[in-house]
Amino acid sequence: MVYLTQSKLNGVKSILSKVSCVAKNVIYIPKFSNKLFKNKTLTSNLALTKKVEFSFGSYLVTTIDSNNPLIENVQKLRYSSFFGNSKNEFDKDEFDQECDHLVVIDKSKGVDFVVGTYRLLIKPKNIIYKKFYSESEFEIKKLFETKDITLLEAGRSCVVDGYRDGRIIRLLWRALATYILKNNIDLIFGCASFPSSDYQKYVKQLSYLHNNHAPPKQYCTSPLNHLKAKYKVLKNIELKNFEIFRSLPPLIKAYIRAGAWVGKGAIIDKKFDTTDVLIILKSSKIIKKYSQLAVNE
Repeated sequence: MVYLTQSKLNGVKSILSKVSCVAKNVIYIPKFSNKLFKNKTLTSNLALTKKVEFSFGSYLVTTIDSNNPLIENVQKLRYSSFFGNSKNEFDKDEFDQECDHLVVIDKSKGVDFVVGTYRLLIKPKNIIYKKFYSESEFEIKKLFETKDITLLEAGRSCVVDGYRDGRIIRLLWRALATYILKNNIDLIFGCASFPSSDYQKYVKQLSYLHNNHAPPKQYCTSPLNHLKAKYKVLKNIELKNFEIFRSLPPLIKAYIRAGAWVGKGAIIDKKFDTTDVLIILKSSKIIKKYSQLAVNE
């Protein structure tokens, strides 16, 4: 775990201009199947996590749990972002009650007007195993084999339509950087998507990620066989190919700029028409890149 002094925090240059595009391409996570987890149980450590709260202009950024009445507004926002507008539908699952939920509220519109959210699930280093959503799509057992690290799964990120100009995602990433520092996170991971299940359209991009941004062996992950996108990896896709990099979804580009790896392969989600990859990122890298965003308390 890397700890940064205040002088180092203040010395890191912001790259917010590169993050602003993230709002247009959220971390997409479709609904999961309970069958995948029938032999595993969730364990909660929410009481031990250190929360985040700060204001910026008319916006309040805070951490809530599933007992907070705001959770319904969060779940409505997620549903409208992932599945289309609906006033009476909620995107929710069993993981909501185990997670911290970063929320951005526009107080000028109301005390409960949620305009952005990020779902965070921690596995402390003193716990051998914790069930994560990503296991419904990817084999991630290698992440549990690394001893004495605190894992954070980040997902369900979305911003309400009309606020996707970068301002809200900046606040979410500022809160995320603060959360990482306060809770001594070592490794972050989560699903990110290409906007179609026709994965053959993305063979160049997927090959580029495989050849240039694969994780080290101790963090190797792979797609579940029944969801795996089957394609031949192209070997001539080089890091210097900026045209391919520019064609990546904005969220994936932002993570790579922060130093992220992308796990092996991809999965197909035909029901929700996406091709998903797994992002893996050491917290020291994201803090080095975004540290001046963090709120010191």
